[in-house]
Amino acid sequence: MDPTLPSATADVPLEELKHLRFLSRAVDDLLEESLKARENLEQTFRRAFPQLLTLAGAKGVVVTTSNEELTEETWWHGDFGETFPGTLLAQQPWGVRKVGADTLVSQALDVVGQKVGSMALLFAGDHSKPPASQRLVRALETIAEEFDTVLATVQTASEKHQLIVRINHLLSNRVFETGMDQAVQALSERVKLPGFMLLYRDAVESGALHYRIYRFGRLEHESGEQPFPPMEEAIRAFGDRLISPNDENLRKVLSSQKVVEAVLISGVSSATTLGKILVWSQAEGFSAYTMDLIRVLSATLSQRLIDYNRERIHLSQFFSAMVIDELLQDPDYGQRYLTPRDAEVGILFADINGFTRICEQVLEKPEKIGQFVDDWSQEVVNILWRHGGVFDKMVGDCVIGLFGPPFFRDSRTSRAESAVRAAIEIQGFTRDKMSSHPEVTRISELIQLPGLGVAIGVNLASTFCGLFGPNKQYTGFSTGMNQTARLQSLGAFRETLVMESVRKALETSDDPQLRSLAYGPLTETPVKNVAHPLRHFKLLWSAPSAEG
Repeated sequence: MDPTLPSATADVPLEELKHLRFLSRAVDDLLEESLKARENLEQTFRRAFPQLLTLAGAKGVVVTTSNEELTEETWWHGDFGETFPGTLLAQQPWGVRKVGADTLVSQALDVVGQKVGSMALLFAGDHSKPPASQRLVRALETIAEEFDTVLATVQTASEKHQLIVRINHLLSNRVFETGMDQAVQALSERVKLPGFMLLYRDAVESGALHYRIYRFGRLEHESGEQPFPPMEEAIRAFGDRLISPNDENLRKVLSSQKVVEAVLISGVSSATTLGKILVWSQAEGFSAYTMDLIRVLSATLSQRLIDYNRERIHLSQFFSAMVIDELLQDPDYGQRYLTPRDAEVGILFADINGFTRICEQVLEKPEKIGQFVDDWSQEVVNILWRHGGVFDKMVGDCVIGLFGPPFFRDSRTSRAESAVRAAIEIQGFTRDKMSSHPEVTRISELIQLPGLGVAIGVNLASTFCGLFGPNKQYTGFSTGMNQTARLQSLGAFRETLVMESVRKALETSDDPQLRSLAYGPLTETPVKNVAHPLRHFKLLWSAPSAEG
């Protein structure tokens, strides 16, 4: 009420109190019908305004408030003459004043103490002086209180919807961690979040878990550079049991807190647990409004994790987990690093010696062949990754690796070094570990081979590298790739052949072991459909592997 007016609630006559009570019930009934019908504000005002004028004895009603999109809008009904009602209300949002021969009574609308608009009734004649003005103010207050309830419902629903839209938008950030941090901060700006944690499974590294812990919306701990010792201990002790729906161990980590959790799943029919959200407070707990937002966040986050995992799984076909982590920190990583480009790269082809003979004489069953190749190739790919390489593809039992992509930050010498180190380790692994496998020992005895062997070709050549094809496979195309394939096919049992470009690059290496490698004589080998013969060397001495 306008403080210049006399008290609108003092010494109210009994008859007026009865009228105000009747008015309150009547308006409440009108608005109740709208709520039952789930009408929007436009429909609610269209239903209520005509009857409201009759109940209040007014000639016009106007409301300015936020609509369902939280955009300010004005609704009115009745006779305001030539003047736009919204203008009158803006000029006098609170109080009583004459408008020509009529009287405008207005007041603010509020939701839990926050102003959300204004409302006014226009009465015929001059009622601007007490006690008439006081009666009209009390009538409007009674009506406005009922409208506050409707506006509170709309306001809350609209704010919740807009917050959800904002959170969804933030979570769509190409950098998952950045989007997650921004979404939690946005949520904490609207509701109190003393503690919030996301724990989720790694899609590439089996059994690995990641977490992000927030205090009042700000990142406090994460599983990379800001670890939380109790969480690290829990992960070591319980592993991915921590994200199981009925596991209580996370609650024990947050022992003295009131904890609420939501499980993130990948679907309904074939649900897979992706992780958990936990929120906690010391004593207060959380409102229904907060819990509703957390449930919505968990559903949105589940889908975002599915997309994020799909992206990681696709990249894991070619890159190590460390490279994937770095790629995904750049929202434009596809354009910046994976778009095809021409660059000089290290190239490695590694093929099991006598594999056709092994398959025909010993591994005649397809499942045995598949298992044999899987056991060998998985570790070979890991070796490529340990030395900074990219897994291009497998052709039969031949593994192809590239050195330089996807960041192309190192020198040509470094790329040659990495390729040769990987070749040396692949030879050692195949000779020592695979040859000692019981199944391989049995095979060697049957076909009279001294264990398992691999032929490797290493090259350093310009290659067009990047994502290609409808499935976006990372690969390379060049004459150098073809040369390396031919070079590898020339390799005998447990031989590594390197092109002349590789040996020259290693001459500038800072690694004394690589500089001291011994080679056979330069060999020139004519190759069908290739203009110039391959100029290559046989590697005669192998430095110790990276494993020891």
